Amino acid sequence: MKWIAKSLLSTVLLLALLLGLALFLAIDNTPKLQTRADLTPEQIARGKLIFRQNDPRSLKSGAIARVGLDQQELDLAINYLANQYANGVAGLRIDEDRALIEATLHLPANPLGGYLNLTMELRQSAGLPKVDHMSVGKLWIPGMLAKPLLNLLLDTIQPAADRQAFANIVKHVQFQPRRLTVTYRWQADLPRKLRGALLTPEDQLRLEAYQRYLAELSQTDKKSASLTDYSKPLFKLALQRSASGDPIAENRALILVLTLYVNQQRLMKIVPESRFWPHPIWRQITLNGRDDLTKHYLVSAMLAAYSGTPLADAVGLFKEIEDSRGGSGFSFNDLAADRTGTRMGEQAVANPALARKIQSILASADEHQMMPTTADLPESLPEAEFIRSFGGTDGEAYKQLMQDIENRIALLPVNRN
Repeated sequence: MKWIAKSLLSTVLLLALLLGLALFLAIDNTPKLQTRADLTPEQIARGKLIFRQNDPRSLKSGAIARVGLDQQELDLAINYLANQYANGVAGLRIDEDRALIEATLHLPANPLGGYLNLTMELRQSAGLPKVDHMSVGKLWIPGMLAKPLLNLLLDTIQPAADRQAFANIVKHVQFQPRRLTVTYRWQADLPRKLRGALLTPEDQLRLEAYQRYLAELSQTDKKSASLTDYSKPLFKLALQRSASGDPIAENRALILVLTLYVNQQRLMKIVPESRFWPHPIWRQITLNGRDDLTKHYLVSAMLAAYSGTPLADAVGLFKEIEDSRGGSGFSFNDLAADRTGTRMGEQAVANPALARKIQSILASADEHQMMPTTADLPESLPEAEFIRSFGGTDGEAYKQLMQDIENRIALLPVNRN
């Protein structure tokens, strides 16, 4: 028995030593990558164009199609996702028959180092690419070990069955110098499957709670209403539900339901099961007396709550630049609503304590506490006038007015410390 006990103790000590050595080799004191991804309005426009040109929804189910993407576009997407979801930086290089992905993740304070530098090389195969090898800091991992480790990591993010459903449509991935081409078989029900994978059963229950309450609130003879007529009772509900739940998840669900409602979009596009839930009656919902500001405010809040502020900022600015080129014109009113909504959405999911604080404030906030004054801001500016008066988005006049808007937003109760 003593021999068995000594053997077990030796095994445990050896495993602890190996784990410590692995951590020592994996963690670095310096980052390998440092460049942060910032989406510009032009890049947003490029992304929209690529999607329109390759929109698979017009294909018949079972049809074979191909889509090609440049390394620059993929590199930006990977870097942005690393920024938003892993507090890191990432990069991609595509060569003939192979691709190299590098990433640097910031770690919490610890005695070993502040960074995790990752490298993964993918090799082209007859179907999906295969992992040739990985490295974590100074620790080199062959492909045969890297694959199960990656699967284990991905299982914590998304169930294997959901990943398999998506992988089944991809038939071949080809690596060429600075370009990737994907051949896939389109399945008409894939968007429905992916929508289901994006939301947990708990998320759907939260959405149902806010959808049902919103349907009750919309039972009124008024054709239009202030946003606060809906936001106050909904955030009161969020505050109550957060007493025994997750305030960040509650805020996300509330913001999503309210955003779809003011834009008159059915929740069924995201949750097919919601067709059995009560449907709210469409009303015109206003901020500062305008329904367009409500839409800007809530869309930006939703993007910030679900996707991160750089994307929300870029989409808002892109919309205004588009309008100045023949639409409604460049509007500082709309930008103010975009920025205010972004700040609210950002605060609503920052951490549990702040999420509850936002709920408490918005459960009683009137319009002037949600949105700064905007009536004095320039709007409906054609592109030529916008450039002449403000020097474009790089002009000093533009920057000064945007700073004034930021100062107004900072004075709102949700943004005070």
